[in-house]
Amino acid sequence: MIAQYVLLIITNLIFQASRTYNTRAIAREDIFKVLWTSTIVKVSWIISTSIGIKSIFDGDMFLAGTYIVTGVVGDYIGMKLEYKN
Repeated sequence: MIAQYVLLIITNLIFQASRTYNTRAIAREDIFKVLWTSTIVKVSWIISTSIGIKSIFDGDMFLAGTYIVTGVVGDYIGMKLEYKN
């Protein structure tokens, strides 16, 4: 159970931060950064979202809430990452 929370927190933070960073790379037309961040986005998304959806079906609202909170925190981290060309 604890491992599920840890995996969710880590993958959701990575997903949200890399997605935000990926969007910034797309806007700057930085193809190399778009490709590697897109790969990270896809892998972390599938893991974190499957855990988040399963938690709702299982009625674990605390885990579902953790998914939401770490998503917001991940967006914040993504905006704070320094983008260098």
